[in-house]
Amino acid sequence: MDHTPPPAFLVVNDPIMGRSIGQLTPGQHIAIGRAPTNAIVIHDERASRFHAEVFPTSRGWMVRDLQSRNSTQVNGQTISSDHLLASGDTITIGNATLVYGEGDTPTAQTVSAERPAAAAPPSPLPPARRHADAGSPMVGRSGVIQAIREQIERVAGTKATVLVRGESGSGKELVGHAIHEASDRRGGPFVCLNCAALSETLLESELFGHEKGAFTGATDRKIGKFEAAHGGTLVLDEIGEMSQAIQAKFLRVLEGHPFERVGGSTRVQVDVRVVAATNRDLEAAVTAGTFRRDLYFRLKVVEILVPPLRRRPEDIAVLATHFLERFAAETGRRLRGFTPAALEALEAYPWPGNIRELRNCVERAVVLAQREWIDVDDVALTQLPVAGDTGKAPQSAGPFTPMSIDEMERRHVLATLEAVGGNKTKAAAILGIERSTLDRKLAKWARV
Repeated sequence: MDHTPPPAFLVVNDPIMGRSIGQLTPGQHIAIGRAPTNAIVIHDERASRFHAEVFPTSRGWMVRDLQSRNSTQVNGQTISSDHLLASGDTITIGNATLVYGEGDTPTAQTVSAERPAAAAPPSPLPPARRHADAGSPMVGRSGVIQAIREQIERVAGTKATVLVRGESGSGKELVGHAIHEASDRRGGPFVCLNCAALSETLLESELFGHEKGAFTGATDRKIGKFEAAHGGTLVLDEIGEMSQAIQAKFLRVLEGHPFERVGGSTRVQVDVRVVAATNRDLEAAVTAGTFRRDLYFRLKVVEILVPPLRRRPEDIAVLATHFLERFAAETGRRLRGFTPAALEALEAYPWPGNIRELRNCVERAVVLAQREWIDVDDVALTQLPVAGDTGKAPQSAGPFTPMSIDEMERRHVLATLEAVGGNKTKAAAILGIERSTLDRKLAKWARV
């Protein structure tokens, strides 16, 4: 008697990476979660690192929750034991859904064009939950954010390739998402890929896909991000990290030529809007010969510059409140907001990690705050130096002067206090210490 489960697949609808297809191979357990080692990686903070798994049995394909933080649901019901899947079942993990289907594995184009019942995408999430950073993709009230919104509105209706530049964590991916949502491609997939996170071989496979047997470990055919983004938008972050070999293949696709999957000979033609993002100095890379000159000019059709958070301090309070509302709703905490002192400290801090650091800072405060108002002592700020526009930390000037650690601390604290005009609350926030600790240090130094 044949106990082999039927050929099956999962249509993965990820809130950040868009739609992709995962083939279920008999004899293999398919791990699902945030950890990059999973067979299916979910880019959602609600997902555990190892959240669930789908595995074959004599009865068919089963799904099992791996003691995750936020549980696994099938068709809206939380599962507490192994659950037998039927064609059309929807597995929900955080904001991601995985639709189980049986039969031949469809392509991303087939799913986008035909949307069969067994692979139907979930109902659209409300605007505040459609993206990793929730709410309007571009949150802020500064003049530069208004200018970026206007640029997005002008470029969204065109087919032009967009190059987004800015420091890490400044919101470059959100610009790509805003362009996608404002374009006529918003009904298609929105796919992102960080080019710096993968080796050259893996990056080529992720971009263009591979055929079965193309290399060790390629047990099945896999479509790449270009195919997954057919009819939609592909955001490629850290574009400057591509090797020259992949740059050449990437350039041909940008120019409208078909490509071949790794190890294959079938020519694949896609219709994809590309938004490239980088925090590197591409001009310097071109001069150094590490980035192709022709690709640079092909990418730089429209350029959008995203300034670091320290250059738009009027957005800090808006963003902090936005994240507070989001995380309070997620955790069920009843928080009224920030105290004036906490907002003052947030606005005085230079945010070397930009919006990403602010988001994490607010999330931590929401989780650990013991009062209904978030105060200065709930906000943990680092003492990392702020990178310059070139991505290099500023170098100290002048000859080295030997001194004790106590004297170094005294000079640093007093210099910080002077830089903020004597405001002890700001100085304590920047130094990462409590106000009372700062007062004790000042009192001790005054007695010396």
